[in-house]
Amino acid sequence: MNRYFDICATTPIDAKVLSFLNEESKNVFGNPSSIHGFGQKSKAIIERARINVAKSINCIPSEIIFTSGGSISNNIALMGTLKKGDHFITSSYEHPAILNVIPFLKKTGVSISLIKPNKDGLVEPLKIKNEINSKTKLVSIMHINNEIGTINPINEISDITNEHGVLFHTDAVQAMGKVVIDMQKGNINLMSLSGHKFYAPKGVGILYVKDGTHIEPTLFGGGQESDLFPGTENIVNIGAIGLAAKICHENFNSHISKIKELDDYFIQLLNDSKIEYIINGSNRAPGILNISLLNSKSTAFIINLDRKGYAISAGSACASGANKGSHTLRELGIKSQLIEKSYRISFGKLHTKTDIKNLFELIKKSIK
Repeated sequence: MNRYFDICATTPIDAKVLSFLNEESKNVFGNPSSIHGFGQKSKAIIERARINVAKSINCIPSEIIFTSGGSISNNIALMGTLKKGDHFITSSYEHPAILNVIPFLKKTGVSISLIKPNKDGLVEPLKIKNEINSKTKLVSIMHINNEIGTINPINEISDITNEHGVLFHTDAVQAMGKVVIDMQKGNINLMSLSGHKFYAPKGVGILYVKDGTHIEPTLFGGGQESDLFPGTENIVNIGAIGLAAKICHENFNSHISKIKELDDYFIQLLNDSKIEYIINGSNRAPGILNISLLNSKSTAFIINLDRKGYAISAGSACASGANKGSHTLRELGIKSQLIEKSYRISFGKLHTKTDIKNLFELIKKSIK
């Protein structure tokens, strides 16, 4: 029985990936920068992972930079491209790894434009276009919102930025395994991914850097990962994220079909019951459901589920334990009374219909 419904916060490690980690951790330890056999064995794992990731998002391997996670990838993308006098455009409901960089950028002389999403949770391309000026250097818009699952039209936005000679970055941490990622479509210069969101371990991430896109180094050391993330590489975790990307790519169609079925089943259960609810956001990625349960009692509701061994979320889990209510829902104009009754439920590949039904039955009992 699977009672974990907070897949957007983090995923369990895939069984094949875990087997790889356990086996290679015993056998692979050479420094990839060394020219002897031990070092070259480690380097081969990294380069195989780079190829696997590149195939999964349809780009060339040299465009893949391995980092320690999505947050550091976002930081490198922003701080490596923006300097004094530049103009930066992003949305007001981005992940903290984007929004919390803004105070630093302002101190360095970067001007900022924050675009609010519409009431459905979408960032409208026209709003981006209208904010671009002669000093605009970078636009960053998340691919899929981590709280409500809204899929933004990033290819359309990137076409607009390209027409104006502006770089485009997307935080696609929630996108891997939920939508097709094809770097040959649109004009995306930079993209961030995080392993633990698609069944790889924590502590490893990816920054896609389109060939020809220049980023100034923000960290300094031995020059690893094209000078963008120096330091001796986390060999086994890099190999693991490569394997996870390969599995994700090869099983995408069957996986997404299953998640859609589970998503539809849960909503059908709600519709067949007398539970009053509102789904927040539209154009959702399957498996991410932000729902206001009108007769629930805020934090007590989650605690009650937790006592029964079930995990859902009151919003993002990316603010170091903070419980300040969803900034995403606030940006959509949802009133605080409703935000307090809103929850994120996210499904993954290990769930079954029985798991969904059990969760639903507990929810029904908890709000009576």
